[in-house]
Amino acid sequence: MLSIANINNLSLTNGLITISRKQFTGSLNVLASPIDKWSLYFFRGRIVWGYSCEHSRRQLRQHIIRYQVKINPINLDPFQINNNHNCWIYQLLCSLLQEQQITREQFEKIVKSIVLEVLFDILQQENQRQISYKIEPNITTNILRWPRVLIDTKIILKKAVENWCNWSSSGLKNLSPNFGIILYKPEQFQEKISPILYTKLGKLINSQCSLRDMASQIKSDQFRLAKFFLPHIQKGLIKLTKLPDIPIIFPQFQKTNLQLYKQREFSQKKKNKALIACIDDSLIVCHQMKQIMTANSFDFVGINSSVKAIITLIEKKPDLIFLDLIMPIANGYEICAQIRRISALKETPVIILTSSNRLIDRVRATMVGCSDYLVKPIREKQVLEIVNKYVTSSSCLPQTPISETLALQFS
Repeated sequence: MLSIANINNLSLTNGLITISRKQFTGSLNVLASPIDKWSLYFFRGRIVWGYSCEHSRRQLRQHIIRYQVKINPINLDPFQINNNHNCWIYQLLCSLLQEQQITREQFEKIVKSIVLEVLFDILQQENQRQISYKIEPNITTNILRWPRVLIDTKIILKKAVENWCNWSSSGLKNLSPNFGIILYKPEQFQEKISPILYTKLGKLINSQCSLRDMASQIKSDQFRLAKFFLPHIQKGLIKLTKLPDIPIIFPQFQKTNLQLYKQREFSQKKKNKALIACIDDSLIVCHQMKQIMTANSFDFVGINSSVKAIITLIEKKPDLIFLDLIMPIANGYEICAQIRRISALKETPVIILTSSNRLIDRVRATMVGCSDYLVKPIREKQVLEIVNKYVTSSSCLPQTPISETLALQFS
């Protein structure tokens, strides 16, 4: 097993070579400051993903522009866009791949490019200040469920080192590609470059764009762009500034969801029929649920894709949710945790569907906010007992919380 001692007090290069040689599975967390931190994820010594804490949304936007990704934001899960966990971009990219909004080639290029940038940023910080490394074995199982690119650690490390050496030897050692450009002496700067180039760059300078943002926008290389600006920086015509991350990637997505919430506020829900939702990737299970619900005068919505689960629930606002435990992309625990973070859904009863009846699964279900547990195969009698227990009650909460039942079992 790879111990923390193998990584601490070593350079990134030596650490990654060790990880590759030991065929390590887990994560390497890199800390330069409370803001400047990164995470690298490995599977059997190969890099799976890299994450930059400070500029994650900005970085995703750059790659969407660079690789000409056409996204329909209405199909995206809001929590995949706004989440702060280290793999949210990777999960979003996998969802886009599953929805055929990006190709496999685009997916691989984006992942490799982001990992390369993360390695470059770590190498730059390593040459400027003290950096701490923390190794964590046993990578989160979720990232292993998603389609992954297994990147040869030694090959991409070699490329990152080459990029950093070229950058540093060109006098750019202290210039981060995440910095923005501010015109300090605009008249003098305009005299030094062509009118066409000034027009092209003028829209991006002073507009909260980093060098990487500019490179994506004008389809250039960040190295060439930085070398172009360097003499003007040295002459004091332009200055560098540190930029925060952008607040949101898809403004139209935010607008779309605002409209959805407004529609829900003004719509009058039918009181004579409760709406029951079932999230299960099995078409057979959803069909069985639909037959049971329609036969007993309940409205029903079936959701076969975990990717579309949250946005559909926000639109439909069901009275009760049956949720399959094992699904691709996101499992039942993850979806339930997301549901409990949405004000319009946080009180909605969520019933986990599973073929497993282990106590540990029930405990975990309780921890993420599940209301109850139903073991497959589903039977009409048990399903209706659950529905009557939660939907016909004056309160949407269970009369006997599952947490109390578990406490009795433990005692």
